[in-house]
Amino acid sequence: MMKNVLSIHSSVTVGFVGNNVVGPVLTALDLAPLLVPTVMLAAHPGYGRRVGDAVPDHIVGDVLAGLGEMTEIGQIAAVVSGYLGSVGQTDAIAGFIDAWRTASTGSYILDPVLGDRGRLYLSEELAQAMIERLLPRADIITPNMFELGFLTGMPVSCLATAEPAARQLVTTHRLQAVIATGIDNGPAGVGDLLVPRSGDSLWRAAGSNGHNVAGGGDLLTAILAGQLARGVTLEPAFETASRTTQEIIAASASPRDLALLEYLGHVAALTDRTQS
Repeated sequence: MMKNVLSIHSSVTVGFVGNNVVGPVLTALDLAPLLVPTVMLAAHPGYGRRVGDAVPDHIVGDVLAGLGEMTEIGQIAAVVSGYLGSVGQTDAIAGFIDAWRTASTGSYILDPVLGDRGRLYLSEELAQAMIERLLPRADIITPNMFELGFLTGMPVSCLATAEPAARQLVTTHRLQAVIATGIDNGPAGVGDLLVPRSGDSLWRAAGSNGHNVAGGGDLLTAILAGQLARGVTLEPAFETASRTTQEIIAASASPRDLALLEYLGHVAALTDRTQS
């Protein structure tokens, strides 16, 4: 039976961020994507202006509640939540996670899409609601460097400061792991950092062609969720997600959009490695 992965994230008509990344990635991994939109936009803000709005709280809540009636939620092997549109959506997600926990042993991955480059993308109220209601329920979180600093209140500017900040989150919230993206390691460049609950931290360099592309964090989180849902353990799932994401980012000509469809075969090839 094909496994399901639920993603509660943004939906855009143009471009590749949020569920527009998650859906194709999970399908390529032979998983069934269950996609719940939190905002519906013409395109992500990198296109110049915001056109669209948040999905009303009651619709997000009704859809999540309906999953328990229309599907076997125990068959959902992983849950991802990302960009949210309102404080009320955090209540609906928290309630669903609590119900899902009674039926599944899968991982809840919180991608705390809060901001980047020193500024929040959303209101302080919504950021705090995510911290209070979703972070305590998460197994794994995937913040960027700015978000890691915001979540901990610690100055995070490089690998040396990111690792203790991530370790604090793991300890405080009893997380399985923190995976921090876009971490600067001086002359070695930027890369992704895994800080697990037990064992040593692991940093993976992006390589000389690494650069920032909208949706890159969404891609890493989607591949990670898919690998975990397929039964891959945490460290190889992280290494695969980081490597594949960086390959696709390096091949993306514009910082505005991932070359996702052109290189989706890189993701599909991961199923052969998992089965071998």
